[in-house]
Amino acid sequence: MDEILVRQRIRRLCEHYQNGEIPKLHQHEVNPGLNKSDRLNYLFFTLPVAINYQRSSPALWKAALDTYEDKQTTYLFYPEKVVQVTDDQLRKDLCKNKLALQPNRHTLIWRKLTNSFNKNYHNDPRFILQLNTFNISQILNYITIEQKNQFPYLCGAKMSNYWLYILHQFTDAPFTGLEHISIIPDTHVMQSSVRLGLVPLNSSPEQTAQAWFFILKNSEIRPIDMHPILWNWSRNNFIPEV
Repeated sequence: MDEILVRQRIRRLCEHYQNGEIPKLHQHEVNPGLNKSDRLNYLFFTLPVAINYQRSSPALWKAALDTYEDKQTTYLFYPEKVVQVTDDQLRKDLCKNKLALQPNRHTLIWRKLTNSFNKNYHNDPRFILQLNTFNISQILNYITIEQKNQFPYLCGAKMSNYWLYILHQFTDAPFTGLEHISIIPDTHVMQSSVRLGLVPLNSSPEQTAQAWFFILKNSEIRPIDMHPILWNWSRNNFIPEV
C-alpha cells in the first residue's frame, strides 16, 4: 500500500462527498422521528441492530418502522411488554412486517436481548451507556467482553460498532472517544477500501477495519466519518474517480 497515495485519494473522496458529487440514498435508516433523548428512540435504534446480519440494511430499517407503526406490533420495542408474551406470539409478530427473516433465530435473539434489558438495565439501553460514562472504549469492552452473554449479536465486533455508530447518528448520547468506533466493514465499505488501494482484494473485515484505524491515525477524520462516504460511493459505482 502506498500510504501517501491512499491518503490523497481519501481526501479527494471526502471533498467529492462534501460537494454533493456522490448521490446519497434517501432515508437509509428510516425511523419514527422520535425525540433523540427518548428511551423508545434508543430502543428503536438498538433492538433491530442485533438482527442486522447479512441482510439489506435499508430493508431492515423499513421493516422496523413498519413494525413500530403497526399498532399490533409496536409493543416489540418495549422490553417490559415483550417479556409478557409467549415465544409463539413473539415469533408471529416479529415476522408480520418482515422484521424477523429467520423466525426461530431472530426471535431468540430478540427474546434474549429484551430479557437482558428488562432484568438488568431498567428496560433502557441508556443505562448501559451511563454505566460506562458514555465512553466508547469502555462501552465496547463492556458489551463485547465483560457482559457479552447479555447482548446476543450486539456483542460481535461488527454489530457493536454499528450500534454505537447508529446511536451517535440518531440519539443525543454524549459519547466520548468516537475515534474508537470502527468503520463498519460491510460489502460496500470492503469494496471501496479495495478500490482506494487501502487493502488488497479478499481482505477480511477485521483487516479492513484495522487498516482504516491505521490510515486515519493522527488525522482529523474518524473511521465512522468515512462509513457513509464509502457506502454511497460504492453504490454509485465508484464515481467520481479518485
